Amino acid sequence: MAHTQRHGPRVYVGHQSRSGRTGLDEREGYSALSKDDEQATRIASLALAFMSSDTISDDTIWHSFYPDLTKPDSYRTAFRRDRAALAECGIMVSRADGPEALWCVDSASFVESTELSDEDAMALDVACLPLVDDPDFPYGAELRIALSKIDDAFDYPASVSLPAEERTPSRQLATLQECSLSRLVAQIDYVRADGTTVKRRIAPYGFFGMRGHLYMVAPSIDESGAVIEGSAHTYRIDRVRRASKVAGPSFEIPEDFDVRDWQKLPFQIGSVTCEGVFAVPVQAAQEFSKVTLGKGTFLEPDDTLGPDAAAVTEQSPASILWRVEISSVEDAASWAIAEDVTPIAPPELVSAWRAKLKGVVTYG
Repeated sequence: MAHTQRHGPRVYVGHQSRSGRTGLDEREGYSALSKDDEQATRIASLALAFMSSDTISDDTIWHSFYPDLTKPDSYRTAFRRDRAALAECGIMVSRADGPEALWCVDSASFVESTELSDEDAMALDVACLPLVDDPDFPYGAELRIALSKIDDAFDYPASVSLPAEERTPSRQLATLQECSLSRLVAQIDYVRADGTTVKRRIAPYGFFGMRGHLYMVAPSIDESGAVIEGSAHTYRIDRVRRASKVAGPSFEIPEDFDVRDWQKLPFQIGSVTCEGVFAVPVQAAQEFSKVTLGKGTFLEPDDTLGPDAAAVTEQSPASILWRVEISSVEDAASWAIAEDVTPIAPPELVSAWRAKLKGVVTYG
C-alpha cells in the first residue's frame, strides 16, 4: 500500500497554539504546521489578545501561549522574540506600571495610518489567507475583518469568501475567549447532542480545532464560584447559544492542564464501542506516535489477538502493534487507510477496512 502523508489539526489553546497531529487528509482541510507556521499563528493570536484586553498577566501569557516551555528562561526568550516580531508589525508590547507582572500594548507607539503598496497588501493577504479560511483557527473572523480594512482592492478574498452570516466574529466565542484570558467564569446555554438545552456555569480552560469544528475544554463552577473537581468537559463552540461573563468569581488554570489530553482521534467521537488493534511498520513508528496524540498503547503480538495478528507479523516481521479505544468502526477503518496502517482486531474493524479498500480499488 502506498504511504500516505500524515497531517494534523491546528490547535489553539485559549489563544494557545499547540500543534497536535491526527490522521486526517487534506480533503478534510488539515495540514501539518511548520515551526514558522506555529510562530506566525502564535504572534497573530498574541496580537488579537492584546488588542482585546487592557492588560494580560505574565502567568497567563506563559501558560496560554507557551505551554510547552517549562523553564522561565525559555519562556522569557520566546516571548521576547515574539515581542520583537510584534514590534515589527507596529504593536509595541511593554510591562505595565504596578506591582503585578502585567503586559499591555503601548498605545503611544502606534504608527500613524498609512496606505500599503499594492505589493505589500497582496503579500499580507496571501500570507494570512490560509488562516482566514482555516475552520480550526478561532480568530479567523477577526483576521478577516482586519484584512478587509487594509485595502479595498483585497477585500474580496478576505471578507466575501464566506456566507454573510459567517463574516462577523461569533459573539459567544469572543466572550468565551475573553473569559479564558481574563480568568473569568462564564455562563452558557448549551445545546447537547440530543437537542436539549442546558445552562452551565463554566471556567473556559482552552480551545482546540478538530474536523472543522472548534471545541472548548471547561469544568463546571458551583454556586460558591469554585471549580467542581472532575467536571471538566468538552463543548462544541457552535452549540453554545448564549455566553456571558459572570461578575465576581474568577479561576486559575491548573499548571498540569494540557489541552492535548482532551483531543481525540477522528474515530473517538462518541461513546467507546470497542478496542482496536493496528499493525504499524517499525520504520514509521516514530512518525506514527505523533499522529496518535498520545492515545493508545504499543504492545507485543501474542496469541490472544487472533490469526490476523499472526498473519500480519509473519508477512511483515518489522511491525509493531498499537491498541486504542474506538467509537466508530467505520471512521477507524477510513483512518487506517489514510495512515497506511493495518487493522487486525476486532473482526468488524478488519471487515470494514477490507470493504473500504475494495471500494477504493473498484471505484478509485
